[in-house]
Amino acid sequence: MNYIWSILIAVTLFACTKPQSQSLPTASTLKQQNGERYFTINGIRHWVKIAGREHNTTPIVIVHGGPGGNNYTFERTAGPKLEEFATVVYYEQRGCGRSEAPQNPTDYAIPTLINDLDILRDSLGVEKISLLGYSFGSELSLRYALAHPTNVEKLILSAPAELSKANMLVQIQGFYAIGDSTVRTGIEKILQDGTPLPDKYGKVWNLSSSAMVDRFLFYNPENAQLNRNYWQESKLKNTGLMANVYLQNNKADLVQKAAGLQTPTLLISGVYDKNGGLHTGLALKEVLPNSHIKLYQKSAHFPDIEETERFAADVKEFVNSK
Repeated sequence: MNYIWSILIAVTLFACTKPQSQSLPTASTLKQQNGERYFTINGIRHWVKIAGREHNTTPIVIVHGGPGGNNYTFERTAGPKLEEFATVVYYEQRGCGRSEAPQNPTDYAIPTLINDLDILRDSLGVEKISLLGYSFGSELSLRYALAHPTNVEKLILSAPAELSKANMLVQIQGFYAIGDSTVRTGIEKILQDGTPLPDKYGKVWNLSSSAMVDRFLFYNPENAQLNRNYWQESKLKNTGLMANVYLQNNKADLVQKAAGLQTPTLLISGVYDKNGGLHTGLALKEVLPNSHIKLYQKSAHFPDIEETERFAADVKEFVNSK
């Protein structure tokens, strides 16, 4: 459906058996050196880049959004700031960015992505990782921590936007707030038709131009343009295949499943986030007992791009805290 592709463009601008391992070394003995490489995970070549290895910290694995996005922009905005104090592992999911796609176009289920991520941890040779996820990557990171709580030292969840019905309504309201009279009239008509909410949601996205999506996702238009410039420079495409699988199988139960998880968690939300990151972040704060939230006053869905210096400083303080 057309609206699925609209979702992909917006956010981009932005199972198998686990191999057994014995007596993994500590985080500070990460064997791989800095640089780009490919790890074969479940038979698929995954692009990985390691930076800041000299700091000998627990690796911070960067889990990108989408579904189906990549880490190209993050590598050039917040990433270098994190590399100044931590070992950073950029990782692109199967079929995303510079990673190879599975032969089966439906082989993108969340349990498979979780398993891929755990094999990555095993391939790095470490017992524990910290996960920094943004947008959909926050959901994947949190679901990994729920499946493997002893393998995660800390969680950083930026703009954690699960696509629940509540967030569909948040997004529709967001488009209504920034739309002109024509868009608002169109949204009002859609809300009055007899179709289910997911169909209404898709129709609203189909009303959106690229400029409107930029206003939806960013507080500062200069940051929106920066993001688009990197997107074009990268020449990386979002195929839409992962998003199709996600939308068909999404249970929208993240907040309920997360309740009680003890992993130390930093939640980061832009106060202008119309894509659901603020709504979900506040909801997760209520159910994660060992979490705290940072609200960014000059950010929408991408605090890592809009307030890069503060983002890096907050992550540094969090990962260095006891």
